[in-house]
Amino acid sequence: MEELSVFTARMIMIGALSLSTIVPAQAANNLPDWPCVQGRVPTISAATMWSEPPLDDSRADEWRNDSATARLVKRLSLRRVTIEEAGEYLDEFSNPLSEAERLEKLPLVFQGVLQIINKERASIIRGIERYTRTQKKLATEVSQSREELEDALTNAKNDQEREIAQQKLDWQTRIHLDRERSLEFVCESPRLLEQRAFAIAREIQYRLP
Repeated sequence: MEELSVFTARMIMIGALSLSTIVPAQAANNLPDWPCVQGRVPTISAATMWSEPPLDDSRADEWRNDSATARLVKRLSLRRVTIEEAGEYLDEFSNPLSEAERLEKLPLVFQGVLQIINKERASIIRGIERYTRTQKKLATEVSQSREELEDALTNAKNDQEREIAQQKLDWQTRIHLDRERSLEFVCESPRLLEQRAFAIAREIQYRLP
Protein backbone atom coordinates (compact mmCIF):
# COMPACT_ATOMS: atom_id res chain seq x y z
CA MET A 1 0.00 0.00 0.00
CA GLU A 2 1.36 3.44 -0.95
CA GLU A 3 1.98 5.90 1.84
CA LEU A 4 -0.04 9.06 2.42
CA SER A 5 1.38 12.18 0.81
CA VAL A 6 3.90 14.05 2.92
CA PHE A 7 1.52 17.05 3.05
CA THR A 8 -1.45 15.00 4.24
CA ALA A 9 0.49 13.08 6.86
CA ARG A 10 1.98 16.28 8.27
CA MET A 11 -1.36 18.10 8.25
CA ILE A 12 -3.19 15.26 9.99
CA MET A 13 -0.55 15.26 12.72
CA ILE A 14 -0.83 19.05 13.19
CA GLY A 15 -4.62 18.75 13.15
CA ALA A 16 -4.55 16.18 15.92
CA LEU A 17 -2.37 18.46 18.02
CA SER A 18 -4.57 21.50 17.44
CA LEU A 19 -7.71 19.58 18.27
CA SER A 20 -6.09 18.33 21.47
CA THR A 21 -5.82 21.92 22.69
CA ILE A 22 -9.51 22.58 22.00
CA VAL A 23 -11.05 19.50 23.62
CA PRO A 24 -9.77 20.29 27.15
CA ALA A 25 -11.21 23.82 26.86
CA GLN A 26 -14.59 22.36 25.95
CA ALA A 27 -14.44 19.85 28.79
CA ALA A 28 -13.40 22.48 31.32
CA ASN A 29 -16.34 24.68 30.38
CA ASN A 30 -18.73 21.74 30.00
CA LEU A 31 -19.84 23.41 26.76
CA PRO A 32 -19.40 21.11 23.77
CA ASP A 33 -19.62 23.92 21.20
CA TRP A 34 -17.27 26.34 22.97
CA PRO A 35 -13.68 25.72 21.78
CA CYS A 36 -11.88 28.72 23.28
CA VAL A 37 -9.46 28.64 26.20
CA GLN A 38 -11.18 31.75 27.51
CA GLY A 39 -14.34 31.01 29.45
CA ARG A 40 -17.69 31.62 27.78
CA VAL A 41 -19.03 34.83 29.33
CA PRO A 42 -22.05 35.90 27.25
CA THR A 43 -22.65 39.22 29.04
CA ILE A 44 -20.25 41.72 30.58
CA SER A 45 -21.55 42.94 33.92
CA ALA A 46 -21.49 46.71 34.50
CA ALA A 47 -20.60 46.09 38.14
CA THR A 48 -17.20 44.68 37.18
CA MET A 49 -16.05 47.97 35.66
CA TRP A 50 -18.18 50.78 37.07
CA SER A 51 -18.10 52.13 40.62
CA GLU A 52 -19.70 55.57 41.09
CA PRO A 53 -22.20 57.06 40.65
CA PRO A 54 -24.61 54.11 40.92
CA LEU A 55 -26.22 53.10 37.65
CA ASP A 56 -29.99 53.20 37.36
CA ASP A 57 -31.10 50.18 35.33
CA SER A 58 -34.50 51.76 34.74
CA ARG A 59 -32.74 54.50 32.75
CA ALA A 60 -30.45 52.20 30.76
CA ASP A 61 -32.09 53.06 27.43
CA GLU A 62 -32.33 56.82 27.93
CA TRP A 63 -29.11 57.46 25.99
CA ARG A 64 -31.18 56.90 22.87
CA ASN A 65 -33.41 59.90 23.65
CA ASP A 66 -30.72 62.55 23.20
CA SER A 67 -29.10 62.88 19.77
CA ALA A 68 -25.70 64.05 21.05
CA THR A 69 -25.53 61.26 23.63
CA ALA A 70 -26.63 58.63 21.12
CA ARG A 71 -24.06 59.84 18.58
CA LEU A 72 -21.28 59.63 21.19
CA VAL A 73 -22.34 56.15 22.29
CA LYS A 74 -22.25 54.85 18.73
CA ARG A 75 -18.83 56.41 18.11
CA LEU A 76 -17.31 54.96 21.27
CA SER A 77 -18.70 51.51 20.43
CA LEU A 78 -16.86 51.32 17.10
CA ARG A 79 -13.81 49.09 17.31
CA ARG A 80 -11.98 51.19 14.75
CA VAL A 81 -12.12 54.17 17.15
CA THR A 82 -8.99 54.08 19.34
CA ILE A 83 -9.16 54.70 23.08
CA GLU A 84 -7.26 57.97 22.52
CA GLU A 85 -9.89 59.08 20.01
CA ALA A 86 -12.62 57.97 22.41
CA GLY A 87 -11.11 60.27 25.03
CA GLU A 88 -11.20 63.18 22.59
CA TYR A 89 -14.86 62.53 21.76
CA LEU A 90 -15.65 62.38 25.48
CA ASP A 91 -13.89 65.69 26.06
CA GLU A 92 -15.87 67.35 23.26
CA PHE A 93 -19.07 66.02 24.80
CA SER A 94 -18.37 66.63 28.50
CA ASN A 95 -16.36 69.88 28.60
CA PRO A 96 -19.37 72.14 27.94
CA LEU A 97 -21.46 70.37 30.60
CA SER A 98 -21.94 71.43 34.18
CA GLU A 99 -21.02 69.01 36.98
CA ALA A 100 -24.68 68.10 37.43
CA GLU A 101 -25.07 67.44 33.70
CA ARG A 102 -21.99 65.20 33.69
CA LEU A 103 -23.37 63.18 36.56
CA GLU A 104 -26.62 62.91 34.64
CA LYS A 105 -25.33 62.06 31.15
CA LEU A 106 -21.99 60.26 31.44
CA PRO A 107 -23.43 57.18 33.20
CA LEU A 108 -25.97 56.96 30.37
CA VAL A 109 -23.11 57.04 27.86
CA PHE A 110 -21.48 54.09 29.63
CA GLN A 111 -24.74 52.13 29.75
CA GLY A 112 -25.25 52.69 26.04
CA VAL A 113 -21.72 51.61 25.11
CA LEU A 114 -22.00 48.51 27.27
CA GLN A 115 -25.33 47.58 25.67
CA ILE A 116 -23.85 47.76 22.17
CA ILE A 117 -20.65 45.91 23.09
CA ASN A 118 -22.61 43.16 24.86
CA LYS A 119 -24.83 42.75 21.81
CA GLU A 120 -21.80 42.50 19.53
CA ARG A 121 -20.06 40.02 21.85
CA ALA A 122 -23.17 37.83 22.01
CA SER A 123 -23.29 37.73 18.21
CA ILE A 124 -19.60 36.77 18.03
CA ILE A 125 -20.05 34.03 20.64
CA ARG A 126 -22.94 32.53 18.66
CA GLY A 127 -20.77 32.67 15.56
CA ILE A 128 -17.91 30.86 17.31
CA GLU A 129 -20.25 28.09 18.37
CA ARG A 130 -21.59 27.72 14.82
CA TYR A 131 -17.98 27.65 13.61
CA THR A 132 -17.17 24.87 16.07
CA ARG A 133 -20.07 22.73 14.91
CA THR A 134 -18.89 23.13 11.32
CA GLN A 135 -15.35 22.18 12.36
CA LYS A 136 -16.57 18.99 14.00
CA LYS A 137 -18.45 18.06 10.86
CA LEU A 138 -15.40 18.79 8.71
CA ALA A 139 -13.17 16.75 11.02
CA THR A 140 -15.52 13.80 10.57
CA GLU A 141 -15.37 14.23 6.79
CA VAL A 142 -11.55 14.31 6.88
CA SER A 143 -11.53 11.10 8.93
CA GLN A 144 -13.90 9.43 6.48
CA SER A 145 -11.81 10.60 3.54
CA ARG A 146 -8.73 9.15 5.16
CA GLU A 147 -10.45 5.78 5.40
CA GLU A 148 -11.57 6.10 1.77
CA LEU A 149 -8.01 6.94 0.71
CA GLU A 150 -6.54 3.96 2.52
CA ASP A 151 -9.15 1.72 0.88
CA ALA A 152 -8.52 3.32 -2.51
CA LEU A 153 -4.79 2.81 -2.24
CA THR A 154 -5.38 -0.85 -1.47
CA ASN A 155 -8.06 -1.56 -4.04
CA ALA A 156 -7.62 1.09 -6.73
CA LYS A 157 -7.57 -0.24 -10.27
CA ASN A 158 -5.44 2.62 -11.54
CA ASP A 159 -3.43 5.67 -10.53
CA GLN A 160 -6.30 8.02 -11.39
CA GLU A 161 -8.54 6.60 -8.66
CA ARG A 162 -5.73 6.90 -6.13
CA GLU A 163 -4.99 10.46 -7.18
CA ILE A 164 -8.64 11.52 -6.83
CA ALA A 165 -8.84 10.12 -3.30
CA GLN A 166 -5.52 11.74 -2.37
CA GLN A 167 -6.56 15.17 -3.67
CA LYS A 168 -9.86 15.03 -1.78
CA LEU A 169 -8.12 14.26 1.50
CA ASP A 170 -5.42 16.90 0.96
CA TRP A 171 -8.04 19.57 0.22
CA GLN A 172 -10.29 18.77 3.19
CA THR A 173 -7.34 18.56 5.56
CA ARG A 174 -6.02 21.93 4.40
CA ILE A 175 -9.43 23.59 4.88
CA HIS A 176 -9.83 22.07 8.34
CA LEU A 177 -6.43 23.27 9.57
CA ASP A 178 -6.82 26.73 8.03
CA ARG A 179 -10.06 27.05 9.99
CA GLU A 180 -8.32 25.85 13.16
CA ARG A 181 -5.78 28.64 12.82
CA SER A 182 -8.54 31.17 12.17
CA LEU A 183 -10.41 29.99 15.27
CA GLU A 184 -7.48 31.02 17.45
CA PHE A 185 -7.91 34.60 16.23
CA VAL A 186 -11.71 34.53 16.46
CA CYS A 187 -11.54 33.38 20.09
CA GLU A 188 -9.73 36.61 20.95
CA SER A 189 -12.60 38.83 19.79
CA PRO A 190 -14.87 38.55 22.87
CA ARG A 191 -11.90 39.20 25.16
CA LEU A 192 -10.81 42.25 23.15
CA LEU A 193 -14.32 43.67 23.31
CA GLU A 194 -14.37 43.17 27.07
CA GLN A 195 -11.06 45.00 27.35
CA ARG A 196 -12.48 47.83 25.25
CA ALA A 197 -15.52 48.13 27.53
CA PHE A 198 -13.21 48.38 30.57
CA ALA A 199 -11.05 51.03 28.90
CA ILE A 200 -14.04 53.15 27.86
CA ALA A 201 -15.57 52.85 31.34
CA ARG A 202 -12.31 54.17 32.76
CA GLU A 203 -12.22 57.08 30.29
CA ILE A 204 -15.81 58.04 31.14
CA GLN A 205 -15.21 57.90 34.88
CA TYR A 206 -12.13 60.12 34.53
CA ARG A 207 -14.47 62.86 33.33
CA LEU A 208 -16.96 62.64 36.19
CA PRO A 209 -16.84 65.42 38.79
